[in-house]
Amino acid sequence: MHFSELLERFEKEGEDILKKIITGDETWVHHYDPENKRQSMEYHHKESPQPKKFKTWASAGKDMLNVFWNLERVALADFLENETTINPQCYTETLTALK
Repeated sequence: MHFSELLERFEKEGEDILKKIITGDETWVHHYDPENKRQSMEYHHKESPQPKKFKTWASAGKDMLNVFWNLERVALADFLENETTINPQCYTETLTALK
């Protein structure tokens, strides 16, 4: 749709047309794998050596998040599975879910 067509629709429908426009963006979402709190709270005798805590990485992984919204609400938040190849089929599935 060309800009002139959008402008004509805006003149006919007014600001209600803005509610129909959907836009989107994608971003990487990092997820964390903190140490299990229960492991830290295990009972140890006074004379037991302190358990060794290994350095944890700041991020255990990341996933792609596609978000689509309009003026009023989020229309779709779609996480792509880890190792998903982003190709035309992937975009088609996302747009089908959005529809």
